[in-house]
Amino acid sequence: MVTHYNPQVNYRIMVCITPQSGCKRLISKAAQRAKDVEGEFCAVYVNKSDFISKDLKQHSILQELFEYAQALGGRVGILVGKKVHSVLSDFARENEVNEIIVGKTQRTAFEENIIKSLKQQVEKSDINVEII
Repeated sequence: MVTHYNPQVNYRIMVCITPQSGCKRLISKAAQRAKDVEGEFCAVYVNKSDFISKDLKQHSILQELFEYAQALGGRVGILVGKKVHSVLSDFARENEVNEIIVGKTQRTAFEENIIKSLKQQVEKSDINVEII
């Protein structure tokens, strides 16, 4: 499932989520920011394989996050690809995203590299990355 932004909206925000209930704060931030700039937002999750996780707990958390984003007026999408930063940056460029919101948690070095690579790729396209 991939969603596209409304072509009539001038400011687009992409919020990157993982199956963690703490991502609600990121969605809330994206919704508020979209409201402030009269834009729109999309909550996206990157699945690293073509199969959606069979872990029911993760699935229910993602479903809850997607429902929360939609309740706040956002769109939702599941993107697929092994290189998370490339999938996110491609989606951002293709959809003319102005801002990306990602969470700042106790990440592994691998996750830190994903965010660093994402920032390097999208900043070339004048897309702002905000780490919350």
